[in-house]
Amino acid sequence: MKARKLDHKTILALDPNRAYRFWRDAFDLPQTGAQTDRRLTLDGEEIHFVEGQPAGPFEILVRDHQTELRQHLANNFIPIEKEEERFNNKIAFYIRDSEGNQVILEANQ
Repeated sequence: MKARKLDHKTILALDPNRAYRFWRDAFDLPQTGAQTDRRLTLDGEEIHFVEGQPAGPFEILVRDHQTELRQHLANNFIPIEKEEERFNNKIAFYIRDSEGNQVILEANQ
């Protein structure tokens, strides 16, 4: 997945380690700092995982087209809860992360 923007940089999670692994693997986000730091980056900014009740929704803009994104989500066993057509030939996929946060992925049709 080619994520390029995220509207929030702090992710609330019941288990921050589990959330970190989900976001790293599901969204192909690069790690920054030491392995024990559990920090990811997106668009040059760090994403932090803190303990707390899941909030959201979080919106991620991706460069992928919908067919590639559908395949990527299926390969990672992430079900799509809802789809929504958007302005300018965009489509939004609504999913849940490992903590129950709603994540909206906006991709090109």
